[in-house]
Amino acid sequence: MRSLFVWVFGLGLLIAGCGPSGNRPMTKEEESTVALDDVGELYRVFTAQKKKAPTKLADFVPFEPMSPMGLQALQRGDVVVRFGATLPDTKEEPGVGPDDEVLAYEKDVPVSGGRALMLNRTIKTMTADEFKTVKLAGTSSSEPVKGRAK
Repeated sequence: MRSLFVWVFGLGLLIAGCGPSGNRPMTKEEESTVALDDVGELYRVFTAQKKKAPTKLADFVPFEPMSPMGLQALQRGDVVVRFGATLPDTKEEPGVGPDDEVLAYEKDVPVSGGRALMLNRTIKTMTADEFKTVKLAGTSSSEPVKGRAK
């Protein structure tokens, strides 16, 4: 009985320790990380289930319950995604394959720099000048790229 109590108490502490500390709101960087991670997950799940790359924003709508912050960021235009990109891997863990192509990015990255989701679904911070030289994955975008030669 005592070991059951200790186990339940320990589980409660573990659960209480998950997520943001207390009731504090997420920082802008935390929101960005979750949104970009969610976009990567939307892309991964769509690609794994449909056996092809997404070509439009509507392709992600059925998967919103799994990654709501990503879809909302895309719909608001806070994050721009590249359509038609072939992921190097559709396993749950990101980081497999090259990280030299941008799959999605915060809308201000082309002008001010910021965070970008790479094709292997890792996140990089880059300057606007770095963004201008990096290869964009896919064939089209959810928003025209500003501050970048075509």
